[in-house]
Amino acid sequence: MRSRALAGLIAASFVLVACSGGGGGGSTAASGDKDPSGLSAETASFDLAAGPPGRYLIGLFTNDQRGVSFGSIQLQFCFLGEAKASGPCHLGAPVTATFLPTPGVDIPPGKTAPDVISPSGPRGVYEAQGGFDRAGFCLFHVVATVAGKQRQADASFQVLQRHAVPAVGDAAIPVDNPTVNTPGATPASIDSRAAAGGLVPDPELHQSTIAQALAAHRPTVVVFSTPVYCQSRFCGPITDMVDELAKAYGDRATFIHVEIWKDYQQQTANKAATDWIFRNDNLNEPWIFLIGADGKIAARWDNVVTRAEIEPSLQQLPVIGK
Repeated sequence: MRSRALAGLIAASFVLVACSGGGGGGSTAASGDKDPSGLSAETASFDLAAGPPGRYLIGLFTNDQRGVSFGSIQLQFCFLGEAKASGPCHLGAPVTATFLPTPGVDIPPGKTAPDVISPSGPRGVYEAQGGFDRAGFCLFHVVATVAGKQRQADASFQVLQRHAVPAVGDAAIPVDNPTVNTPGATPASIDSRAAAGGLVPDPELHQSTIAQALAAHRPTVVVFSTPVYCQSRFCGPITDMVDELAKAYGDRATFIHVEIWKDYQQQTANKAATDWIFRNDNLNEPWIFLIGADGKIAARWDNVVTRAEIEPSLQQLPVIGK
């Protein structure tokens, strides 16, 4: 699960990141601002690896744990080392990242610069499209003008040699996730929103197992999330967005929600969720996967994603009926 402090943004794309600024030139990374209103940042991506370009996400917040949203920021990257994070390092060329809120949230008019938000304010992550040319430890340096004052922050992150979570081109794992048709499955183990004794919501997301969809050779969209217990509060809006897509594209693909928790009070996760996304003693969510009719993963999106990022892939699928 991600840090409770994770706030966020999403942005433009950048060219392949070498995770370094080279052996000379550029600036040396500076330490973060220690003022309570200064910036802190952390990587919001769940599974970074060397290879082709993909999504890179950053959460931005103040040192006293208030979220920062809106506007754009500047990012620079550098390589710290293969075995451990050590410095100093030389920063590469700056990249502009721009705010995009979580699904269902509108940006207030006039909010064109980064600003501190209330606990109930618009949340999201900063996103950039790019790749890393080698495994190891990297650093990103953020410069943002928040409420009219320039702030800076640094954070290190690890790039793996290969993805830990199923990635594009991998065969999808044929698991039997709990559905409304699973004997003995409690409503809360199917969807945590039914924990209070209510009906399982979004019935179109809880009819099929991943194994059944693969056996039927249907394109499939799978969202792994726990709408009630998600620390970042991204899971509910993400799951709602997938349900909207299911209503619009249910004749082109099977749509499945896999609840993370079999029993939250006992801290027992559903095996379908752990088989897919529990790696290195971490179970991060939400995740969305698009599986092709051939049973291989065609696309994946971690943490925050918008309808606009997913919908073009669904529009390319042929109509095959429900």
